[in-house]
Amino acid sequence: MPPVPALTLATLALMALMSGLAARHIAPGAERLTMQWKRDGRPDWSLPRHAALAFTPVLAAAMLALVAIRGGTAMAMLSLCAAFIGAHALHLFLLARRGG
Repeated sequence: MPPVPALTLATLALMALMSGLAARHIAPGAERLTMQWKRDGRPDWSLPRHAALAFTPVLAAAMLALVAIRGGTAMAMLSLCAAFIGAHALHLFLLARRGG
């Protein structure tokens, strides 16, 4: 398998694993999870729990597919994969820290 599809699949699998673990440990009783916070720390908007945990992985899948279809280089794909993993990790960290 060429490295770009393998990298993409590994990235999406890691993000799915991160979401699965977060579903068990972050605000287990909350029906909705915050997607963005205001400057003062109050939630700005939220989504239903499963949609919130799937949002970044689904966005990553769409963007990675688009870049791959348009002939993105391996370096571009690597950068994009790292950025999506980092963004997802940051969102999950903030959810855990602020209680969902």
